[in-house]
Amino acid sequence: MTSYFPIKYTLIICFLLSLYVFSQDLSEMESIMLNEVELASEHSYSDSRSYLLLKRRVLKVYPYVDTISVLLDDADSALKGIQKKRLSRRYSRKLQKKIMRRFSEKITNLTRKEGVVLSKIIYREFGITVYDLISQYRGSVHAFFWQRLAKLYDGDLRSNFDPESNKEDFFIEYIINEYIETSNL
Repeated sequence: MTSYFPIKYTLIICFLLSLYVFSQDLSEMESIMLNEVELASEHSYSDSRSYLLLKRRVLKVYPYVDTISVLLDDADSALKGIQKKRLSRRYSRKLQKKIMRRFSEKITNLTRKEGVVLSKIIYREFGITVYDLISQYRGSVHAFFWQRLAKLYDGDLRSNFDPESNKEDFFIEYIINEYIETSNL
């Protein structure tokens, strides 16, 4: 009986202490009413499907942007060493032929939307439109020709990249940051 007695009082004391610790004086508390919050997703199945298509397009055309970056760096360094305008135009023509031979089959197999995505990613990477790049390296007549050809297929070489105001550009930026730049780190 002696061992039961201290355990009984210990349990009673613990119980009373817990009541004291967890008791609250309701007269001192203020009641706050919160508005009801409804959580819902804005994305439907069609949005997720279009996102997956956009992701596939971005991942398909992004390697071209890396290659274009290397080619433009090489072209810029070569053109800086050429003093005469005639020789620089000749070099630009040869470079264009080399690029056309190398990428002609791959680029012509791109869909219209993949071409638009490629144009936007080029603007994102270089800060200059595809039209301005062509105009810079080949002249404004060639740029005008390629712009008209792109317009026939619902493209635009003067398209900008603005993720803050364009939903598609926002998702392109997200895909590049999520899948491409994180894999390069």
